[in-house]
Amino acid sequence: MKDNYGRPVTSIRISVTNDCDLDCFYCHREGCLEGNREMAPSEIGEIVRIGTEFGIEKVKLTGGEPLMSPDIIEIVSAVNQPPINDVSLTTNGTTLAEKSGELKEAGLDRINISLDTLNPEVYEEITGEPKLNQVLDGIDAALDAGLWPVKLNMIVLNGVNNEEIEQIMEYSLDHGTILQIIELLWTQDTADIYKKYHASLDSIEEKLKERAGGVKTRWLMQARRKYLINGGEVEIVNPMHNSEFCAHCTRIRMTPDGYLKPCLMRNDNLVDILTPIRAGDEKKVRDAFREAISRREPYYKG
Repeated sequence: MKDNYGRPVTSIRISVTNDCDLDCFYCHREGCLEGNREMAPSEIGEIVRIGTEFGIEKVKLTGGEPLMSPDIIEIVSAVNQPPINDVSLTTNGTTLAEKSGELKEAGLDRINISLDTLNPEVYEEITGEPKLNQVLDGIDAALDAGLWPVKLNMIVLNGVNNEEIEQIMEYSLDHGTILQIIELLWTQDTADIYKKYHASLDSIEEKLKERAGGVKTRWLMQARRKYLINGGEVEIVNPMHNSEFCAHCTRIRMTPDGYLKPCLMRNDNLVDILTPIRAGDEKKVRDAFREAISRREPYYKG
């Protein structure tokens, strides 16, 4: 099913919890508000099953920190169902070393791991916790478990980690991971953080162009550009105020308390899907999907 702007919905990004063991100062918490409901793995699986009728083929699990959910293995198993062909998860990686094997066995295909710095002191400055070594162990464990591709997410923060880009790029290339260099996102809740720490990726991308042996554009992923360097990949991720990002968005979101969320940047157009799921009313579940898709519109229209 396409929205009113001709954009198909092919993926769902599910926040399974608002809980997190870190306190990253730039975090936008997936734009989710606190709620008083919690979805069971079977309920999440049923929502995904019905969502496939509307074109959903991919599931991304996130949070908060999804690995803090005691049900995360069961959730992965529940969403790993035909015709879903891609189940992925984004994590801060602090407990990944002990869970990567189970995640793979449950049906997780690939993983994104936050890695903003390789400096322990800077890591603690960003996250509030001295857990960098656990993250590095988690990256190794994910690779050993075959969660491929392993993508490393680096959010560039002016005056904090912007001098580490080359170092993290070399780390990523050496480990056979894909590096995503991400521009800091502006939201209403993080406007002051954005003003203080935002750095344009333009000069970084110019250097990548000079170094790369080739470039690919992922049109189905918000027109992202991937630079091919020494057998590896470095991807540039510009935020939502890039109108191309919104124009090519194929994602719908779901909050931890069971609301479909048409856009990261808004909470005034949520659609309750958990209530009809618990009532066993599949017609109303389908109606909820139709309504949420019809409410999708580019936040930035250019």
